[in-house]
Amino acid sequence: MRIFLKPIRDWWRTLPRLIRFLLVNCAIGIAGGWTFLGALIATDTASLRTLIWNEGSAVPIILLAAGFAITFGSAAMGAAVMAMRPGDDSDDGDGN
Repeated sequence: MRIFLKPIRDWWRTLPRLIRFLLVNCAIGIAGGWTFLGALIATDTASLRTLIWNEGSAVPIILLAAGFAITFGSAAMGAAVMAMRPGDDSDDGDGN
């Protein structure tokens, strides 16, 4: 398994520090959004699960998942950027 992850790890380390910072926070936001979407569907809030299951296709789930990913991912990235201290955005040029 380590052999397959080495190129990904090497690529990840070549990214600038701020890009890695944004990608990690975006992934955290997407995970949170999808967790929230799962909770909404599991609890059948506002008959959401019933509406989706009666549709009979995957389109509503895909649209909801994309919307929640964009919304929560962007919110997490924005919150992370606004929470940065002055001087945290310095990049020493070696990708670390």
